[in-house]
Amino acid sequence: MAPFVLRDVMPIHPSNETELLEALSEAKDASECLMAAYDAIDDTLDTLINSIFHKDDYAVKYVVDPLLSNDGPLGGILVRAKLLLGLGVISKEVFDDIDIFVTLREWTKHQDNKVSFTEIDVLFELNKISAIQKMMPIEYDATVAETLDEPMLNMYLERHYQRVKSTITLAITELVNTLCRDNPLM
Repeated sequence: MAPFVLRDVMPIHPSNETELLEALSEAKDASECLMAAYDAIDDTLDTLINSIFHKDDYAVKYVVDPLLSNDGPLGGILVRAKLLLGLGVISKEVFDDIDIFVTLREWTKHQDNKVSFTEIDVLFELNKISAIQKMMPIEYDATVAETLDEPMLNMYLERHYQRVKSTITLAITELVNTLCRDNPLM
């Protein structure tokens, strides 16, 4: 029986990359946006992990697949990310960004999917993402919001939400592209 084999260098793409990015852009609130961002990363990591292991051999299929299933030891997104970091497939910076999105997803779940892009903790975590730091940190000025009447406040909040959602979409697109790039270790 041949051991699993690292595959030749080839670009990878999640099979549903377009749908993932559409879900992100169509998110109606902060919770949906953060969950869609997490899903895009999770699916991309799944594609990357599966592309690393050559599974033509019958025995390898029955060994590797159970490891990668949701209830297998490599089923968790952070476990898969740690494996990829340990193999040198992703950088520490990429791992840290993945960790932030996992943290934001857990926070969203903990808050019963009721989070906002005006929350200091959410903005703090988002601003730690390397792509967002490179593009433009997300800012929200609560003192400005306090001075606005209701129609203006609604417009201000909607504009802020759209700006944050666009920034997250760009950051996820960059992260997915980084994960899918050719890697000499694969």
